[in-house]
Amino acid sequence: MKAIVTGGCRGLGASLTCELLNRGYEVYALYNTSAQIAQEMNKLYENIKCMQCDITDSERIKALAKEIGSVDILINNAAIAIDNDYHDKSFEEFMEVVKVNLGGTYNMLKEISPLMKDGLIINISSNNTLGNNSPLSMDYDASKAGINMLTRAFAEALEGQRIKVIAVAPGWIDTEPIRKMNPQYLREELLKEGQRELLDPKKLAKRIIDIGLSDIKSGSIVEIKEL
Repeated sequence: MKAIVTGGCRGLGASLTCELLNRGYEVYALYNTSAQIAQEMNKLYENIKCMQCDITDSERIKALAKEIGSVDILINNAAIAIDNDYHDKSFEEFMEVVKVNLGGTYNMLKEISPLMKDGLIINISSNNTLGNNSPLSMDYDASKAGINMLTRAFAEALEGQRIKVIAVAPGWIDTEPIRKMNPQYLREELLKEGQRELLDPKKLAKRIIDIGLSDIKSGSIVEIKEL
C-alpha cells in the first residue's frame, strides 16, 4: 500500500506521515524546503521516501507520478500563510498563498488521481472556511475555501472511479509556528472558535485518517475542533 503526503516532513504533515507508516503504508513524504528534516526522516524510518517537490510545478509532479506508480492514499496537506493586514498585503503575497495552497492542491489532484483505484484523497482545509475567518489571513482563508470546492468538484468527477475525496477542516494545531504566535491573540482566537486547547498533531493525524477510512461520503467536509 502506498500513500503520498504533501508537506509531509513538518508539523501535521509529519504526524500524518508517521501515522500512515504505523499502519503499514509505504509513504512518499513530499517537501519543498525542509531538506534537512527530510534527510533525518529518511534515516529514521523504514518504508519512507522523502522527496523534494514544489507542488506548484506540474511537470515535477508528473515526473514523481511516473516514479511512484500506483497510489492508495493522497493527503494534500502542504500550505503556506502570510498573515498581515490587508492594507499591507501585496497582490503578489495574496496570489502566492493562493497559488501554493489552492493551485498546488489542484495540481496534485489532477496528476495523482489517475494513479488511484478505489483510492482515498484527503484535503486538509481549515475551520476558518466555516465561519471562523480572520482579516489577517483572508488569502489563506480564501485558498482553503477553494479547497473545499475542489473537494466537492473532484468527488463528483472521480465518482465513477470509486475514489473517495474528502476535506478535513481542523482548528488551531499545536505546531511550532502556532506556538510562536502572540499568546494573547492566540487565546482570543481559541475563545472565538470555541476551541478549548490546541489540537495535538499526533492525535489529529490519527483522527483524520480514521475519518478518511470510514464509510464517510465522498465530498464531505469535516470540521475538527476537539479530539
